[in-house]
Amino acid sequence: MNPDLAVVTAPAGAKGIDKKVAYFMPDALRTVEVTTPGGGGDKVRYFPYRDIEPGLYKALSEVFTSVTKVQSLTDTAALQANGISMLITPEITTNSSSDGAFTWPPTQFSVNLVCTITDANRKPLQTVRVSGEGAATFSEFKSNHSLAAVRASNDALAKLVKALGESPELRR
Repeated sequence: MNPDLAVVTAPAGAKGIDKKVAYFMPDALRTVEVTTPGGGGDKVRYFPYRDIEPGLYKALSEVFTSVTKVQSLTDTAALQANGISMLITPEITTNSSSDGAFTWPPTQFSVNLVCTITDANRKPLQTVRVSGEGAATFSEFKSNHSLAAVRASNDALAKLVKALGESPELRR
């Protein structure tokens, strides 16, 4: 599921948002292992939060001037002291499937990403929802069994960059 960071970029000519933001992804979520269907009745296991985190950081960095990770949402004084104007809390769900009866890697993969955005005082500002889809054929994923998942992650993160960058609410 690890995205290709080289393709997580803002569109040419996109105007960034001059704000310091922080995202919150607790370590407990980073250790959550998910199992979804593969091909031929097999299943695949992965860690969606841990796998996508570098891509999430890159996506946020493509939109905002400063991005940091926080360990707590309750220390508002520290957030304000560091000039954090917005907090972003991601929720990730995934699914996979395969049309192949004899190959275990998924040929279809989806990543749903919901980012709840609040100000530093936890007042809700916006919720951004994006879905990424990825597909791979047997001949493509012979050397990369995660190809459909990587493509889905790339797609979701590209859509996140676009949605955040085009949001007038976040520019206020």
